Amino acid sequence: MRKTIIKAAILCYLLIVCFCSCLFAQAKEGLLNKEVYITTENGTLGSYLSEIAAQGIPLSYSSNQLGLTQKIKLKKGRYKTSTLLSILLAKEPVRFEDRGNKILLYPVQVQPARNFKLSGFVYVQNSLEALPYATLKAPLNNIAVKANDYGFYSLELKPGTYIIEVSHIGYPPQIDTIHLKSDLVHDFHLKGEIKLEEVKISGRQNSFRDPHAVNVKETPALPFTLGQQDPLKSLQFRAGVSGGMASGSMNVRGGSSDQNLVLLDGAPVYNYNHFTGLLSIFNADIVKHIDFYKGSFPSRYEGRLSSVIDIKTKEGNMQEYHGAANLGLLTNSVMFEGPIIKNKVSFIASARRSWIDGLIGLLDKGPSDFKYYLYDINVKLNYRIDSTSRVYLSSYLGSDRFSLGISGEKRPDFTLDWGNKLISARWNKVHNSRLFQNSTLLFSNYSNLVQDGEATGTPQFNRITDVGIDNDLTYQWNNNLQSFIGFRVNFTRFSAAVSDFYPESVPDTETQKSVHLKLYSDNDISLSDKLKLKAGLHYTSFLVKNKTYHSFQPRTAISYDLNASSRFFAAYSFMAQFYHQISLSGISIPNEFRAPSNKDLPPEEAFIFELGYRRSFSSGGGISIELYRKNFNNILMYRLDENYMPVDETAPWPDRIISGKGYSQGLEIEYKQKLNWLSLQANYTLSKTIYSSAQINEGKPFKAPTDLRNQVTCMATANLGERWSVSGVFNYITGKSITVPQYTLVDIGDGLAGKNRLENFDGYETEPNNYKLPDNYNLDLGAAYSKTYRSNRQGVLRFGINNIIGNPAPLFANAEIEDNRFQVYQTNAIKILPYIGYSFRF
Repeated sequence: MRKTIIKAAILCYLLIVCFCSCLFAQAKEGLLNKEVYITTENGTLGSYLSEIAAQGIPLSYSSNQLGLTQKIKLKKGRYKTSTLLSILLAKEPVRFEDRGNKILLYPVQVQPARNFKLSGFVYVQNSLEALPYATLKAPLNNIAVKANDYGFYSLELKPGTYIIEVSHIGYPPQIDTIHLKSDLVHDFHLKGEIKLEEVKISGRQNSFRDPHAVNVKETPALPFTLGQQDPLKSLQFRAGVSGGMASGSMNVRGGSSDQNLVLLDGAPVYNYNHFTGLLSIFNADIVKHIDFYKGSFPSRYEGRLSSVIDIKTKEGNMQEYHGAANLGLLTNSVMFEGPIIKNKVSFIASARRSWIDGLIGLLDKGPSDFKYYLYDINVKLNYRIDSTSRVYLSSYLGSDRFSLGISGEKRPDFTLDWGNKLISARWNKVHNSRLFQNSTLLFSNYSNLVQDGEATGTPQFNRITDVGIDNDLTYQWNNNLQSFIGFRVNFTRFSAAVSDFYPESVPDTETQKSVHLKLYSDNDISLSDKLKLKAGLHYTSFLVKNKTYHSFQPRTAISYDLNASSRFFAAYSFMAQFYHQISLSGISIPNEFRAPSNKDLPPEEAFIFELGYRRSFSSGGGISIELYRKNFNNILMYRLDENYMPVDETAPWPDRIISGKGYSQGLEIEYKQKLNWLSLQANYTLSKTIYSSAQINEGKPFKAPTDLRNQVTCMATANLGERWSVSGVFNYITGKSITVPQYTLVDIGDGLAGKNRLENFDGYETEPNNYKLPDNYNLDLGAAYSKTYRSNRQGVLRFGINNIIGNPAPLFANAEIEDNRFQVYQTNAIKILPYIGYSFRF
């Protein structure tokens, strides 16, 4: 019995000792592992330490050793005590440890710490598609960088723990905690918004903070002409950009349509529209990213005066197979992508063709023969050599063919045929955490053919062949300085054969060759947390027969952040254009004159000044106000006769063109607001564009053809539940100016004979572009119904009406005689255009 009592006493003693030890260990460990809840987003170090202590975690520290007034921004929520203290004390020369009943914060001797590099790529999670220009922030440390064109980023940080926030337009932001003890390569994978991405407004991610990026995920919801989804046409909704939805011209800040540099995977596109400009050559299913610059031009771009439109196509899903099919009133298209070798090699291919020629063939059995078709084919291969190297091969083939036969002969009476061929082979290489290289071989070919079967039948053609090599280096010196340097060499051949459409004429074939050497340097400099400077220089050497041009083009932009959402900015750019184009038509048909600069045709130049203010809203929108002034030199114009009409079209081209100067200035306001289910946008442009030439209008200034004084665009898109989306676009623009006679002198004999024809009257004009056509406006409405099937298959039915009310811009305008007076008549496209289309994704 006694032994039993002793054993029980010993057992109880041991249990008590173990229990107390466990309690002591738990208490000791629990202070750092205990969770605390942070209720404020903006506070100071002192306020956050007090909040921790108020939740039962004693802290011991000396206030003289800490910057208690330091402002810190945290997200509301639960934190582990050790994690929270690591974040709060990241910039303080103290350490912390658990001393049993309290946490002690004690000073340490700070040794100069070597900075480490955090680098890698930003991808889409489900496809390993690189995301260009993603933003990476360490918000608690006021550090932010952007990934480059191919998703590569590089950050320089001190050893420690960091919260990194990664964001990209159209994707939900991602937040990761990074423990940095040495140089680290880390890839981020953003979750793609796959479900119903065709009609949904992209989340609350604020695209307004990046004014050059175009959110291609938002454009499908808009009611484009005949329901044809066109990412390039969406640019015409922006302030400072004009050009009707059914017009081939796109005028940016008073510039002509040829002053836009359009790149597809780095290859220049010389004609980016199909017939009449109703549709661009870019299939929405294959476009991944668009950068649009109308000012603040980076130094790597050159060759046009008014804008840069840099389009990058998708790379192909490396993990899964996906596809799409689209049926519309104008075209049908298909797209397919997937891995060839999973996570190693991928492809994407798309094809689009119009089908109206087949319908006309079935319906029209008469003697006339009308044919028109267009097609686009894109193919891209993506080979991931290893984690630091990739190779891309991208190609495009597209064409338009229009023929009209009335006489019943086998050969058409009139034929138009034009198209583009593009190839780019690209190699990306990450040499180290600081240096990134991109090298590209480029090929671009544009050709058009015009043939009149009733005349000689000899075709007129214009062909441009451009072969180039491009090499770009990006070097990240530190978080405050990033440099871009590169060179590009282009060999271009212009070939043309032009007759005057007379039976006796024989076309003259002319070939002009040029070599275009370009060097550039750009530097992004953070002078402080608020003040940023971009300084660059572009040099061009342009060699043609018997002439060499040299051009130094400085580019500078500076911005000052008042706070996290408000920014003032100013910029200056000098641009030069060595390729020229003039067209007699306002619609996109290949009747233009194209030629490089030569000894008689100097390069066009533009000096561009900008000043503005931009504010972003937390809801995902913002407001932007910009003033600009653009001065032109050597602008190409048609030589006009004494009545301000183009000289005889049978004259040689050098005798039909002259150069002049001018300016464009304006005010641009953009406003965007996003709610949970509604997206609103309104843009206003007030501008003035004036030309002058010593050989026109006695040297006095006159209105440019692109002088469109006022423009207003309003857009609204709403998600009505999970399946329905509705949208509307209203556009108003000042009418275009044309040249018409102000008074006439009639040929008396012809007038008495009743020959009331234009050629029997002599018209007299007071100045060029002296007659303003009526203002243009239109309202487009559209709706979409979407449904998700098994295995994430999605179908979207779109329908709507273009020009439900309004007066759209005319295709042609001409003057005729009526009652011995000149009357101006307009030829308009069909005003009210209903449309319907269906898209299916799998």
